[in-house]
Amino acid sequence: MDYVTKMESEIRSKYQITIPEEIRTKAKLSVGDKLLWQYDEVRNEIIVMPKPKSFSDKLWGLGKEIWVDEPSDDYVRKERDNW
Repeated sequence: MDYVTKMESEIRSKYQITIPEEIRTKAKLSVGDKLLWQYDEVRNEIIVMPKPKSFSDKLWGLGKEIWVDEPSDDYVRKERDNW
């Protein structure tokens, strides 16, 4: 898993942490960027990711492999006709 970088940081008295420089650099984080936090109760894991500047840009093309056999516009048109 050479593509995963793992490092540690300490939670200080006001629950503040410092993101290690290597991770900040690889994630292209800057001062003022926002982070999304997620807690997985099953795995007992905290997941932190940069908040996308544009969710639509981030999701663009997601699921495109689903529409190999039929263009999405044709599918939507057919579904609407069935209403």
